[in-house]
Amino acid sequence: MKTSSTSSSSRPSGANGSRGNDPGANGSRGNDPGANGSGAGIPWAAILALLGLLLADRLILNADGPWQRFAIDDANSAARSWLELAELRSAPRDRTRVIVVGTSKVIDGFVKDVAERQLPGAVFAKMAYPRFEPFAIRMLIPDLIAAEPDAVVWIASELDTHRPLRLESVPGSSAASLAAIWELVQLTDWSFSIENRTSLYRLIATCAIRAYRFQLDLRLAGIDAWRVFPLHRWQRRPPKPRSDPFRPVALWGATHHKLDDAALRTTMDLFPPLMDPWDARMQSGTLQEITRGSHVRVQMALLRRSAELLREAGIQLLILEADLHPAAYDLYDRPALHKEFHDFGVQLRNDLGVLFVRPDQEGPLAESDYYDLIHTTRRGGTKLTRAILRTLRLKGIGIKAKDD
Repeated sequence: MKTSSTSSSSRPSGANGSRGNDPGANGSRGNDPGANGSGAGIPWAAILALLGLLLADRLILNADGPWQRFAIDDANSAARSWLELAELRSAPRDRTRVIVVGTSKVIDGFVKDVAERQLPGAVFAKMAYPRFEPFAIRMLIPDLIAAEPDAVVWIASELDTHRPLRLESVPGSSAASLAAIWELVQLTDWSFSIENRTSLYRLIATCAIRAYRFQLDLRLAGIDAWRVFPLHRWQRRPPKPRSDPFRPVALWGATHHKLDDAALRTTMDLFPPLMDPWDARMQSGTLQEITRGSHVRVQMALLRRSAELLREAGIQLLILEADLHPAAYDLYDRPALHKEFHDFGVQLRNDLGVLFVRPDQEGPLAESDYYDLIHTTRRGGTKLTRAILRTLRLKGIGIKAKDD
Protein backbone atom coordinates (compact mmCIF):
# COMPACT_ATOMS: atom_id res chain seq x y z
CA MET A 1 0.00 0.00 0.00
CA LYS A 2 1.22 3.47 -0.89
CA THR A 3 1.62 5.93 1.97
CA SER A 4 1.60 9.68 2.04
CA SER A 5 4.91 11.30 1.20
CA THR A 6 4.39 13.62 4.15
CA SER A 7 4.43 11.05 6.94
CA SER A 8 4.59 12.03 10.57
CA SER A 9 8.33 11.43 10.64
CA SER A 10 8.97 13.87 7.83
CA ARG A 11 6.59 16.69 8.81
CA PRO A 12 8.11 20.04 9.86
CA SER A 13 8.01 21.07 13.46
CA GLY A 14 4.97 23.24 12.84
CA ALA A 15 2.63 20.37 11.96
CA ASN A 16 -0.87 19.84 13.42
CA GLY A 17 -1.76 23.49 12.72
CA SER A 18 1.13 24.90 14.69
CA ARG A 19 3.71 26.85 12.71
CA GLY A 20 6.29 27.05 15.40
CA ASN A 21 7.90 30.47 15.29
CA ASP A 22 6.02 31.62 12.17
CA PRO A 23 5.02 35.21 13.03
CA GLY A 24 1.91 34.82 10.90
CA ALA A 25 0.56 31.79 12.76
CA ASN A 26 -3.08 31.77 13.91
CA GLY A 27 -3.84 34.73 11.63
CA SER A 28 -1.42 37.01 13.44
CA ARG A 29 1.07 38.97 11.27
CA GLY A 30 3.44 39.74 14.08
CA ASN A 31 5.12 43.07 13.38
CA ASP A 32 3.65 43.45 9.85
CA PRO A 33 2.95 47.21 9.52
CA GLY A 34 -0.01 46.40 7.28
CA ALA A 35 -1.80 44.37 9.94
CA ASN A 36 -5.49 45.02 10.54
CA GLY A 37 -5.69 46.78 7.13
CA SER A 38 -3.89 49.94 8.31
CA GLY A 39 -2.24 51.39 5.18
CA ALA A 40 -2.40 48.04 3.47
CA GLY A 41 -2.10 48.18 -0.33
CA ILE A 42 -1.49 51.94 -0.62
CA PRO A 43 1.52 52.57 -2.90
CA TRP A 44 2.82 55.61 -1.08
CA ALA A 45 6.11 55.65 -2.97
CA ALA A 46 4.32 55.72 -6.33
CA ILE A 47 1.94 58.43 -5.14
CA LEU A 48 4.80 60.62 -3.89
CA ALA A 49 6.71 60.04 -7.13
CA LEU A 50 3.66 61.09 -9.15
CA LEU A 51 3.16 64.23 -7.06
CA GLY A 52 6.82 65.07 -7.47
CA LEU A 53 6.58 64.60 -11.23
CA LEU A 54 3.53 66.86 -11.48
CA LEU A 55 5.17 69.51 -9.33
CA ALA A 56 8.31 69.44 -11.46
CA ASP A 57 6.19 69.72 -14.59
CA ARG A 58 4.41 72.79 -13.20
CA LEU A 59 7.68 74.45 -12.22
CA ILE A 60 9.78 73.56 -15.25
CA LEU A 61 7.27 73.19 -18.07
CA ASN A 62 5.01 76.17 -17.47
CA ALA A 63 4.60 78.80 -20.16
CA ASP A 64 7.61 80.74 -18.82
CA GLY A 65 9.67 77.82 -17.54
CA PRO A 66 13.28 76.92 -18.30
CA TRP A 67 12.14 74.49 -21.02
CA GLN A 68 12.37 77.50 -23.32
CA ARG A 69 16.15 77.11 -23.31
CA PHE A 70 15.63 73.94 -25.36
CA ALA A 71 13.01 75.35 -27.71
CA ILE A 72 13.75 74.96 -31.38
CA ASP A 73 12.34 76.45 -34.53
CA ASP A 74 10.32 73.62 -36.02
CA ALA A 75 7.10 73.75 -38.00
CA ASN A 76 5.70 70.98 -35.80
CA SER A 77 6.54 72.78 -32.54
CA ALA A 78 4.54 75.49 -30.81
CA ALA A 79 7.56 76.54 -28.75
CA ARG A 80 8.35 79.61 -30.82
CA SER A 81 4.78 80.88 -30.42
CA TRP A 82 4.95 80.63 -26.63
CA LEU A 83 8.30 82.38 -26.55
CA GLU A 84 6.83 85.22 -28.59
CA LEU A 85 3.87 85.47 -26.22
CA ALA A 86 6.24 85.59 -23.22
CA GLU A 87 8.21 88.42 -24.84
CA LEU A 88 5.00 90.34 -25.47
CA ARG A 89 3.92 89.97 -21.83
CA SER A 90 7.26 91.37 -20.67
CA ALA A 91 7.01 94.46 -22.92
CA PRO A 92 6.33 97.85 -21.28
CA ARG A 93 2.61 98.28 -20.78
CA ASP A 94 2.60 101.70 -22.44
CA ARG A 95 3.35 99.99 -25.77
CA THR A 96 0.53 98.60 -27.87
CA ARG A 97 0.39 94.80 -27.86
CA VAL A 98 -0.74 92.89 -30.95
CA ILE A 99 -0.96 89.10 -31.25
CA VAL A 100 -1.14 87.56 -34.73
CA VAL A 101 -2.38 83.96 -34.52
CA GLY A 102 -3.25 81.22 -36.98
CA THR A 103 -2.10 78.11 -38.78
CA SER A 104 1.03 77.71 -40.88
CA LYS A 105 -0.31 80.38 -43.23
CA VAL A 106 0.70 82.95 -40.61
CA ILE A 107 4.32 81.75 -40.64
CA ASP A 108 4.88 83.45 -44.00
CA GLY A 109 1.72 85.57 -44.16
CA PHE A 110 2.81 87.92 -41.38
CA VAL A 111 6.24 89.52 -41.76
CA LYS A 112 7.12 90.68 -38.28
CA ASP A 113 10.12 92.87 -39.14
CA VAL A 114 7.99 94.83 -41.61
CA ALA A 115 5.31 95.33 -38.96
CA GLU A 116 7.81 96.49 -36.32
CA ARG A 117 9.41 98.91 -38.75
CA GLN A 118 6.17 100.45 -40.00
CA LEU A 119 4.37 100.48 -36.64
CA PRO A 120 7.14 101.20 -34.10
CA GLY A 121 4.63 102.00 -31.36
CA ALA A 122 3.53 98.36 -31.15
CA VAL A 123 5.04 95.09 -30.02
CA PHE A 124 3.96 91.97 -31.93
CA ALA A 125 3.71 88.30 -30.98
CA LYS A 126 3.53 85.93 -33.93
CA MET A 127 1.77 82.73 -32.86
CA ALA A 128 1.88 80.57 -35.97
CA TYR A 129 1.51 76.81 -35.81
CA PRO A 130 -0.02 74.21 -38.19
CA ARG A 131 -2.48 73.00 -35.53
CA PHE A 132 -3.84 76.38 -34.47
CA GLU A 133 -7.22 75.47 -35.92
CA PRO A 134 -10.55 76.69 -34.44
CA PHE A 135 -10.60 74.32 -31.45
CA ALA A 136 -6.95 75.04 -30.62
CA ILE A 137 -7.60 78.78 -30.90
CA ARG A 138 -10.53 78.45 -28.51
CA MET A 139 -8.18 76.60 -26.14
CA LEU A 140 -5.68 79.46 -26.48
CA ILE A 141 -8.08 82.24 -25.54
CA PRO A 142 -7.35 82.28 -21.77
CA ASP A 143 -3.62 82.65 -22.48
CA LEU A 144 -4.23 85.36 -25.07
CA ILE A 145 -6.47 87.36 -22.73
CA ALA A 146 -3.95 86.98 -19.89
CA ALA A 147 -1.32 88.68 -22.08
CA GLU A 148 -3.54 91.81 -22.17
CA PRO A 149 -3.18 92.58 -25.88
CA ASP A 150 -4.81 95.59 -27.48
CA ALA A 151 -5.61 93.56 -30.59
CA VAL A 152 -5.59 89.98 -31.82
CA VAL A 153 -5.24 89.32 -35.55
CA TRP A 154 -6.42 86.09 -37.13
CA ILE A 155 -5.37 85.32 -40.73
CA ALA A 156 -7.95 82.88 -42.06
CA SER A 157 -10.09 81.55 -44.90
CA GLU A 158 -12.45 78.66 -45.59
CA LEU A 159 -9.36 76.49 -45.06
CA ASP A 160 -9.94 77.05 -41.33
CA THR A 161 -13.72 76.83 -41.02
CA HIS A 162 -14.58 74.10 -43.54
CA ARG A 163 -12.02 71.42 -42.72
CA PRO A 164 -12.59 68.55 -40.22
CA LEU A 165 -12.31 69.06 -36.50
CA ARG A 166 -9.38 67.26 -34.89
CA LEU A 167 -8.39 66.48 -31.32
CA GLU A 168 -5.00 65.65 -29.88
CA SER A 169 -4.54 63.48 -26.81
CA VAL A 170 -1.96 65.88 -25.44
CA PRO A 171 -2.46 69.24 -27.13
CA GLY A 172 0.29 69.79 -29.65
CA SER A 173 -0.90 73.39 -29.53
CA SER A 174 0.16 73.43 -25.86
CA ALA A 175 -3.11 75.18 -25.03
CA ALA A 176 -5.28 74.21 -22.06
CA SER A 177 -8.90 75.18 -21.37
CA LEU A 178 -11.54 73.04 -19.67
CA ALA A 179 -14.20 75.53 -20.76
CA ALA A 180 -13.29 74.94 -24.41
CA ILE A 181 -13.68 71.18 -24.00
CA TRP A 182 -17.07 71.62 -22.34
CA GLU A 183 -18.25 73.90 -25.15
CA LEU A 184 -17.10 71.36 -27.73
CA VAL A 185 -19.05 68.60 -25.98
CA GLN A 186 -22.15 70.81 -25.94
CA LEU A 187 -21.80 71.58 -29.64
CA THR A 188 -21.62 67.92 -30.63
CA ASP A 189 -23.87 64.94 -29.93
CA TRP A 190 -23.31 62.11 -27.47
CA SER A 191 -21.79 59.85 -30.13
CA PHE A 192 -18.92 62.31 -30.62
CA SER A 193 -17.99 62.13 -26.94
CA ILE A 194 -18.15 58.34 -26.92
CA GLU A 195 -16.12 57.87 -30.09
CA ASN A 196 -13.45 60.33 -28.94
CA ARG A 197 -13.58 59.55 -25.23
CA THR A 198 -9.89 58.63 -24.94
CA SER A 199 -8.73 61.90 -26.46
CA LEU A 200 -11.23 63.85 -24.36
CA TYR A 201 -10.14 62.11 -21.13
CA ARG A 202 -6.53 62.99 -21.80
CA LEU A 203 -7.37 66.55 -22.77
CA ILE A 204 -9.40 67.00 -19.60
CA ALA A 205 -6.59 65.65 -17.43
CA THR A 206 -4.03 67.84 -19.17
CA CYS A 207 -6.18 70.96 -18.83
CA ALA A 208 -7.24 70.27 -15.24
CA ILE A 209 -3.68 70.24 -13.93
CA ARG A 210 -2.27 72.43 -16.70
CA ALA A 211 0.69 70.11 -16.99
CA TYR A 212 2.41 68.06 -19.68
CA ARG A 213 1.57 70.79 -22.18
CA PHE A 214 4.96 71.02 -23.88
CA GLN A 215 5.85 67.36 -24.23
CA LEU A 216 5.88 67.61 -28.03
CA ASP A 217 8.32 70.50 -27.99
CA LEU A 218 10.70 68.67 -25.67
CA ARG A 219 10.49 65.58 -27.83
CA LEU A 220 11.38 67.59 -30.92
CA ALA A 221 14.33 69.07 -29.04
CA GLY A 222 15.55 65.55 -28.32
CA ILE A 223 15.14 65.78 -24.55
CA ASP A 224 12.36 63.22 -24.37
CA ALA A 225 14.75 60.58 -25.74
CA TRP A 226 16.98 60.84 -22.65
CA ARG A 227 14.54 58.81 -20.55
CA VAL A 228 14.59 55.73 -22.82
CA PHE A 229 17.30 53.24 -23.71
CA PRO A 230 18.17 54.14 -27.31
CA LEU A 231 18.62 50.59 -28.59
CA HIS A 232 17.08 51.49 -31.94
CA ARG A 233 20.01 53.80 -32.70
CA TRP A 234 22.26 50.78 -33.18
CA GLN A 235 19.74 48.80 -35.17
CA ARG A 236 19.67 49.12 -38.90
CA ARG A 237 16.13 50.21 -39.57
CA PRO A 238 14.84 52.28 -42.46
CA PRO A 239 13.81 55.81 -41.44
CA LYS A 240 10.13 56.21 -40.68
CA PRO A 241 8.09 58.23 -43.18
CA ARG A 242 7.13 61.73 -42.16
CA SER A 243 3.91 61.61 -40.19
CA ASP A 244 0.78 63.49 -41.10
CA PRO A 245 0.36 66.19 -38.41
CA PHE A 246 -3.37 66.55 -39.06
CA ARG A 247 -4.62 63.08 -38.15
CA PRO A 248 -6.85 61.65 -36.86
CA VAL A 249 -10.18 63.28 -37.72
CA ALA A 250 -12.61 63.63 -34.81
CA LEU A 251 -15.57 65.21 -36.63
CA TRP A 252 -16.19 65.45 -40.34
CA GLY A 253 -19.60 65.47 -41.96
CA ALA A 254 -18.35 64.93 -45.51
CA THR A 255 -15.71 63.25 -47.68
CA HIS A 256 -12.84 64.52 -49.82
CA HIS A 257 -13.70 66.63 -52.82
CA LYS A 258 -12.41 64.20 -55.43
CA LEU A 259 -10.13 65.24 -58.26
CA ASP A 260 -8.82 62.93 -60.93
CA ASP A 261 -5.11 62.08 -60.84
CA ALA A 262 -4.27 63.84 -64.09
CA ALA A 263 -5.73 67.14 -62.92
CA LEU A 264 -4.00 66.77 -59.56
CA ARG A 265 -0.61 66.21 -61.21
CA THR A 266 -1.15 69.27 -63.37
CA THR A 267 -1.83 71.37 -60.30
CA MET A 268 1.21 70.13 -58.38
CA ASP A 269 3.52 70.57 -61.37
CA LEU A 270 3.09 74.33 -61.00
CA PHE A 271 5.60 74.45 -58.15
CA PRO A 272 8.68 72.35 -58.95
CA PRO A 273 11.19 72.04 -57.43
CA LEU A 274 9.94 73.82 -54.29
CA MET A 275 7.20 71.31 -53.47
CA ASP A 276 8.42 67.83 -52.64
CA PRO A 277 6.12 64.80 -53.03
CA TRP A 278 5.25 64.69 -49.33
CA ASP A 279 4.18 68.35 -49.28
CA ALA A 280 2.23 67.83 -52.49
CA ARG A 281 0.33 64.91 -50.98
CA MET A 282 -0.30 66.79 -47.75
CA GLN A 283 -1.55 69.95 -49.42
CA SER A 284 -3.77 68.21 -51.93
CA GLY A 285 -5.35 66.14 -49.16
CA THR A 286 -5.73 69.21 -46.95
CA LEU A 287 -7.46 71.28 -49.62
CA GLN A 288 -9.76 68.46 -50.65
CA GLU A 289 -10.97 68.36 -47.04
CA ILE A 290 -12.59 71.79 -47.48
CA THR A 291 -16.21 70.68 -47.60
CA ARG A 292 -19.67 71.34 -46.25
CA GLY A 293 -20.93 69.27 -43.34
CA SER A 294 -21.74 69.19 -39.64
CA HIS A 295 -18.13 70.06 -38.80
CA VAL A 296 -18.55 73.56 -40.27
CA ARG A 297 -21.22 74.51 -37.74
CA VAL A 298 -18.98 73.40 -34.86
CA GLN A 299 -15.86 75.12 -36.20
CA MET A 300 -17.70 78.40 -36.71
CA ALA A 301 -19.33 78.20 -33.27
CA LEU A 302 -15.92 77.71 -31.63
CA LEU A 303 -14.50 80.70 -33.47
CA ARG A 304 -17.53 82.82 -32.65
CA ARG A 305 -17.14 81.98 -28.96
CA SER A 306 -13.45 82.91 -29.17
CA ALA A 307 -14.41 86.25 -30.70
CA GLU A 308 -17.02 86.85 -27.99
CA LEU A 309 -14.51 86.25 -25.20
CA LEU A 310 -11.93 88.58 -26.75
CA ARG A 311 -14.47 91.34 -27.26
CA GLU A 312 -15.84 90.93 -23.72
CA ALA A 313 -12.28 91.42 -22.47
CA GLY A 314 -12.05 94.69 -24.42
CA ILE A 315 -9.67 93.27 -27.01
CA GLN A 316 -10.09 94.20 -30.66
CA LEU A 317 -10.21 91.26 -33.05
CA LEU A 318 -9.13 91.67 -36.66
CA ILE A 319 -9.82 88.84 -39.11
CA LEU A 320 -7.86 89.11 -42.35
CA GLU A 321 -9.46 87.13 -45.16
CA ALA A 322 -6.47 85.61 -46.92
CA ASP A 323 -6.95 83.83 -50.22
CA LEU A 324 -5.16 80.71 -51.41
CA HIS A 325 -3.25 80.20 -54.65
CA PRO A 326 -5.71 80.26 -57.59
CA ALA A 327 -4.74 76.70 -58.53
CA ALA A 328 -5.97 75.52 -55.11
CA TYR A 329 -9.53 76.28 -56.14
CA ASP A 330 -9.51 73.24 -58.42
CA LEU A 331 -9.35 71.06 -55.32
CA TYR A 332 -12.63 72.15 -53.68
CA ASP A 333 -15.86 74.02 -54.34
CA ARG A 334 -14.33 77.47 -54.01
CA PRO A 335 -17.24 79.77 -55.02
CA ALA A 336 -19.79 78.35 -52.59
CA LEU A 337 -17.53 77.64 -49.62
CA HIS A 338 -15.64 80.91 -49.84
CA LYS A 339 -18.96 82.76 -49.76
CA GLU A 340 -19.95 80.87 -46.60
CA PHE A 341 -16.70 81.91 -44.90
CA HIS A 342 -17.11 85.52 -46.07
CA ASP A 343 -20.69 85.64 -44.78
CA PHE A 344 -19.48 84.27 -41.44
CA GLY A 345 -16.90 87.06 -41.17
CA VAL A 346 -19.48 89.70 -42.04
CA GLN A 347 -21.80 88.31 -39.36
CA LEU A 348 -19.05 88.58 -36.75
CA ARG A 349 -18.43 92.16 -37.84
CA ASN A 350 -22.10 93.08 -37.54
CA ASP A 351 -22.78 91.23 -34.26
CA LEU A 352 -19.55 91.71 -32.31
CA GLY A 353 -17.74 94.64 -33.89
CA VAL A 354 -14.97 92.41 -35.24
CA LEU A 355 -12.79 93.99 -37.93
CA PHE A 356 -13.18 91.81 -41.03
CA VAL A 357 -11.03 92.94 -43.95
CA ARG A 358 -9.48 91.81 -47.20
CA PRO A 359 -5.96 92.74 -48.35
CA ASP A 360 -7.16 94.05 -51.72
CA GLN A 361 -6.16 97.67 -51.09
CA GLU A 362 -2.53 96.57 -51.01
CA GLY A 363 -3.00 94.98 -54.41
CA PRO A 364 -4.39 91.49 -55.05
CA LEU A 365 -2.07 88.59 -54.44
CA ALA A 366 -0.59 87.31 -57.69
CA GLU A 367 0.33 83.69 -58.39
CA SER A 368 3.97 84.69 -57.97
CA ASP A 369 3.19 85.74 -54.38
CA TYR A 370 2.84 82.06 -53.39
CA TYR A 371 5.48 79.35 -53.16
CA ASP A 372 2.87 76.60 -52.93
CA LEU A 373 -0.92 76.26 -52.89
CA ILE A 374 -1.34 77.75 -49.40
CA HIS A 375 1.71 79.73 -48.28
CA THR A 376 2.93 83.10 -49.49
CA THR A 377 6.40 84.30 -50.37
CA ARG A 378 7.89 87.23 -48.47
CA ARG A 379 6.42 89.62 -51.03
CA GLY A 380 2.97 88.10 -50.61
CA GLY A 381 3.33 88.09 -46.84
CA THR A 382 4.35 91.74 -46.90
CA LYS A 383 1.11 92.60 -48.71
CA LEU A 384 -0.91 90.81 -46.05
CA THR A 385 1.09 92.47 -43.28
CA ARG A 386 0.52 95.94 -44.72
CA ALA A 387 -3.22 95.26 -44.89
CA ILE A 388 -3.15 94.42 -41.18
CA LEU A 389 -1.15 97.54 -40.30
CA ARG A 390 -3.40 99.79 -42.37
CA THR A 391 -6.47 98.56 -40.49
CA LEU A 392 -4.79 98.92 -37.11
CA ARG A 393 -3.81 102.51 -37.92
CA LEU A 394 -7.35 103.36 -38.99
CA LYS A 395 -8.57 102.17 -35.59
CA GLY A 396 -5.84 104.03 -33.73
CA ILE A 397 -4.14 100.83 -32.62
CA GLY A 398 -0.37 100.82 -32.38
CA ILE A 399 0.27 104.56 -32.54
CA LYS A 400 0.37 105.46 -28.85
CA ALA A 401 4.11 105.26 -28.27
CA LYS A 402 4.89 106.78 -31.66
CA ASP A 403 2.74 109.86 -30.95
CA ASP A 404 4.30 110.28 -27.51
